[in-house]
Amino acid sequence: MGNIIEELYYGNLRPEENIVPKDSEYRSINKEITATIEKFQKKLSEDDFKQLEELFDMMDQVHSIHSKEVFASGFKIGTLIMIECGCSS
Repeated sequence: MGNIIEELYYGNLRPEENIVPKDSEYRSINKEITATIEKFQKKLSEDDFKQLEELFDMMDQVHSIHSKEVFASGFKIGTLIMIECGCSS
């Protein structure tokens, strides 16, 4: 258990970087997104496409913030369950 705590302390524990959903729908949707973005890149002016990319970046930031909050909430709930069960020893 000490290794996990050290990894967390040093900022080396980053599960979000290693998780790639195995669901085939995930990969299918990602391919569709890529194809659609490429279509927009061909249709839009360079400036318009840059604005679209900026929108995507903002959406990614919002998603990241939301994911962080969901993770923290899940972690807290898990901790409370362990305490309530007496599993924290």
